[in-house]
Amino acid sequence: MAPVYLATALHTAIHACFTGSKVILSLLALELGSSPALVGALIACYSLAPLALGVYSGRLADTIGMRIPMIFGAVFMALAMLVGAQWQTLAALFAVALLVGAGFVFFIVSVQNLVGVMPGNRARNYSILTVGYSVSNFIGPLIAGYAIEYGGHATAFLVFSAFTLVPLCVLALNPALTRVAAPKPPDGGRNALELLRLPPLRQQIIITGLSMAAWELFVFYLPIYGHGIGLAPSLIGIVLSVFAVATFLVRFVLSWIIAKAPVEHVLAASMLLAACVCAIFPLLTEPYALISASFVLGLGLGCSQPLSLTLSFERSPPGRSGEVAGLRLIATNLARFVVPLASGAFGSTLGVGAVFWMNAVNLSAISWLAKRS
Repeated sequence: MAPVYLATALHTAIHACFTGSKVILSLLALELGSSPALVGALIACYSLAPLALGVYSGRLADTIGMRIPMIFGAVFMALAMLVGAQWQTLAALFAVALLVGAGFVFFIVSVQNLVGVMPGNRARNYSILTVGYSVSNFIGPLIAGYAIEYGGHATAFLVFSAFTLVPLCVLALNPALTRVAAPKPPDGGRNALELLRLPPLRQQIIITGLSMAAWELFVFYLPIYGHGIGLAPSLIGIVLSVFAVATFLVRFVLSWIIAKAPVEHVLAASMLLAACVCAIFPLLTEPYALISASFVLGLGLGCSQPLSLTLSFERSPPGRSGEVAGLRLIATNLARFVVPLASGAFGSTLGVGAVFWMNAVNLSAISWLAKRS
């Protein structure tokens, strides 16, 4: 198996644990009598470790290589799943959320750095990696749901603990996977804030945060909008699923698209397309129109992650691409933390439609930044 496909498979296994465990924790917390607010606090704990350890994990990958941090990440993830399987208490669930966040940050930053330094077309390699994101976003919640229904919450945790064995075994038996020629980090002290002073790199970090905010805003507010116009829950699920399918499909053709046009131009055009869809979305009420708009929006937003990964890596100073990946992860998790709070207040004041228009402005800003990058 080609190294980029193998790295993607390992990442898919870990990311499936990440997405699936959120379903298990949410449902188990509710079963234990937690309020929706407490469940929200529990899910927010997933972001604490990435916010605290994002830069450190990237610096570690730059300094000692990707293999050890990836093993650390898989071990933390395995430990989280075993804690959840052993103890069915609210305190244990908070511990699981923190451990999952720690395992995720060590693994994801290193695997992004690894794929960036692999030989071949970098944009194509990142497109392949992000296909893995789409696969794990689909299978993680699906497996969690069926495992809970037929075996219970403890069984679901044990199922995902088995997922962590895949990267642990591969990394132990195939050290050559992470043996790549990566630039050496500079000598002396390093400050992540120095990276933010580099305009092209700062723009990519901002683009990362804004594009994740756009993604989260749509997924968070679509059910609210659908409920408001009287859509059945099953139809709301279909609209969201079509969005996910579109983000998956576009990544298969992205390498062909960027062979025809510069990465910056493709990113700017895809974000402008997404902005136009968001602008008209509150005007749509017919199911087929909503499904079509959701699909087109998925095509646009599906381009953002692999293209911003490519541009961020290419604009990283030699030997500091891991730190940049850590900064991107911090920006992503800030968006995941802030968006539900900010959009909730905005929507309560001005209405649900205004949230989609706010997202259109956000996506237009990303397009403008991409043109200037």
